[in-house]
Amino acid sequence: MRYEDECFQEDLCLKALAEINSDHFSDKTWLIKYFELYKQTLNWPKDLPPIGRSSLVKGTLKEKFHLTYPQILKELEYVYIMDNEDQTLEIY
Repeated sequence: MRYEDECFQEDLCLKALAEINSDHFSDKTWLIKYFELYKQTLNWPKDLPPIGRSSLVKGTLKEKFHLTYPQILKELEYVYIMDNEDQTLEIY
């Protein structure tokens, strides 16, 4: 990954993490909005559950985002399906 791309991802992770503290935070909206960014922190072979990339550097915003996303997903008050075949997230 190019340095510029890595910096862009760190900026997106910072933006996503900052939104959590917003007065207007909606977990469902946030999870949908940042699902593609979350997928970029994963190795997700088709038909298998996702796992974190081994290249995640401890202490970076990208790692913090990667750890925060599933925590918010687990606390979600809605039913959700993470489809391993299509690599999609559906929230009901």
